[in-house]
Amino acid sequence: MNIQLRHIRCLLAVAREKSFARAAEKLAVSQPALSQTIIQLEATLGFDVFQRTTRSVTLTENGEALYAYVQKLDRALDLFYREAKSLQLSARNSLRVGYLIGTAVDFIPDITEEFERRRPHAQLEFIEYDFHNPDGGLASGTVDCSIFRPPVDTPGIQIVEIAREKCVACMHNGHPLSANETVKVEDLLDEPFIAAPGSGVWRDYWLANQYRQGERARVVFEAATVDSELQAVALRKGISITAESTARFYARPGVTFRTISDMDDCTIAIGYMGQITPLVRDFIEVATAVASRHDGKPRIGL
Repeated sequence: MNIQLRHIRCLLAVAREKSFARAAEKLAVSQPALSQTIIQLEATLGFDVFQRTTRSVTLTENGEALYAYVQKLDRALDLFYREAKSLQLSARNSLRVGYLIGTAVDFIPDITEEFERRRPHAQLEFIEYDFHNPDGGLASGTVDCSIFRPPVDTPGIQIVEIAREKCVACMHNGHPLSANETVKVEDLLDEPFIAAPGSGVWRDYWLANQYRQGERARVVFEAATVDSELQAVALRKGISITAESTARFYARPGVTFRTISDMDDCTIAIGYMGQITPLVRDFIEVATAVASRHDGKPRIGL
């Protein structure tokens, strides 16, 4: 019996989406190619997996039984890939660290110096990601761990908090609120906002949607980097919310930063997927120690 992994992936997608069109889009293949793969699977099995009409796609009785087994197989394969990835990372002596643009700017030089002292033969590489990738590259699998600001949507991330800081409002110098020493969240909710591209919990967080009681922010411009965000603010397109370290490292003419007195502190964290490797563990321990020295606050370790 010649059942291949592509048959399994296609079966799962169609069963979950209950549509060949949606499943094909999910798998990034053409609908005819997907249909042909399912036909091949059914021919190999000797029974129909799906019952198709012009309006619906449902599993047959045999298909239901097969789907239950395939779900178990999918979970086992996912675990296999994670374990294989962990072994691959353990076998090499290099660490790729993603970081979200503008995050831990004041920590990274000291982290680098101390990690290289602890692991003198390891190769450490930092990769910067903009606001399109708020998890710092973890979802793509291109990094071993990342420094970012939760919350993010990516499932399966193990998160270790290393620092906290105040949230600040960014506004142009002539904005009425710029005369205040601090502002409150409610002062900002009706303002036009500069937002990160796309959607998700990370964008929602920086739009203060958690304070809006179901109302959505009025987004007037999207920016993928800190520089483009603050440039839009300076040009009076709208305001934005960011972390206080942005005010220290990205200050520019035309932009005023004011602490938001009643907004919870934002966090800086290190995330990784699957089983932790020795290099990632050492990196987190170093980063936690460095961040603690920077502000003296207790941090969460491993």
